Order: sequence, then C-alpha cells, then structure tokens
Amino acid sequence: MLDTDLITYLAKLSKLQVNEVDKEKLVSEMSAIVELMDTMNDVVMDEDTDLKGEGVSPQNLREDISRDSFDREQLQKNAAHKKDGFFVVPKIME
Repeated sequence: MLDTDLITYLAKLSKLQVNEVDKEKLVSEMSAIVELMDTMNDVVMDEDTDLKGEGVSPQNLREDISRDSFDREQLQKNAAHKKDGFFVVPKIME
C-alpha cells in the first residue's frame, strides 16, 4: 500500500526534502501507523455501552467568553505578503 513513490509525492506536497534512506524508514513507520489505525475498524461499540463519564459532554464544557484579540496590524507587520488584512500564501493544491 505505502511505497517510496507515495512518500516522494507526499514530501513534494508538503514541500519537504526526504533522502532515499529516510524514505524507506518512513514507508515502514507509516505502514505501522496505518496498520494500527486499521485495528480500530475491529472495535465494536454497542449503543448501550456505558462510558462511565469518559468523553466530552456539553455539561463539562467551559463557558465560551469573548475577549479582545491581538492587534492585526502588529501580527502582520513582518508578513511578506498581505492583502485586506489577511496573509497571502502560495497556492498549494493541485
């Protein structure tokens, strides 16, 4: 499933430089991660499962409070490219 061609492609998309030795290492490490994540497909959860308070519930969330943010001009003073108060970045999607 994973091979050095895919690693090369992903590195190019991520704008990373990966040498051939590291590509082989990444193939084995990423394959192990994918296999581990595939084991999650084997987990069966019944709707009646009691999670004993695990997880997030709306009652346990903090109140959402609005507060002052940072000054936009101060944040963007070192930006190479900006337009209308936003950072301008190169297009990365093909």
